[in-house]
Amino acid sequence: MQYVVVDKNVEVAQGLKELLAYEGDVEEDMCTTFQISVDEFGSAKTYNLVENGADVMVTNANREEFVKLYIDFILNTAIYEQFRAFYLGFHSVCASNALIMMRPEEVEIMVCGSPTLDLADLKKVVEYDGYTAEDQNMKDFWEILLSLSLDLQKKFLLFSTGSDRIPVGGMQEMTFKITAQRDHLDMLPQAHTCFNQLVLPRYNNAEVNSQEDPNGIEILGRGSMKDGDHE
Repeated sequence: MQYVVVDKNVEVAQGLKELLAYEGDVEEDMCTTFQISVDEFGSAKTYNLVENGADVMVTNANREEFVKLYIDFILNTAIYEQFRAFYLGFHSVCASNALIMMRPEEVEIMVCGSPTLDLADLKKVVEYDGYTAEDQNMKDFWEILLSLSLDLQKKFLLFSTGSDRIPVGGMQEMTFKITAQRDHLDMLPQAHTCFNQLVLPRYNNAEVNSQEDPNGIEILGRGSMKDGDHE
């Protein structure tokens, strides 16, 4: 039997897997009861997974039940009030019978957009203002951008549009404009995320610093794209 725990609880998931696979005497060696301890605003609190859980030992015979209850507590019980508030708020805005027909992953894509990314598709829908597709600056720009790692491409998309994901319908459902900054060539690129617009100075040469900088990426000469540059 397989169990799924959210990826933010990797250590918990690994511990539960080891419990299920343990070949020794679970009760004797692990001394675990049907309880769970969680952090609540910096304080550790313990809850029973069954009635009188402190007195019920986890054994080889009941460990699968323990794991089921443990996961159910993490994914449901512990977040019930928070999720209920989200649920009511979500349905007050997006109430639709169509939601009943959708799988959770489909709702996620509608709300968050697609996690897959191919910036070659973005190149097909870009609108130029002060540039043309034949300008060497733009040829350099796309060559550099498409050569970046996926992580840096996502950072670029986040910088330019405010989201590192594409719309549900794909890149063809979005607009993206690259505007030439004719003066002040020493300026850094700027983004107007409300309009999906990138303002890019006409740099004289094309260079890229692809160092994995958690605060931003540098592209096209002296252009540094960081969170603080958004407008």
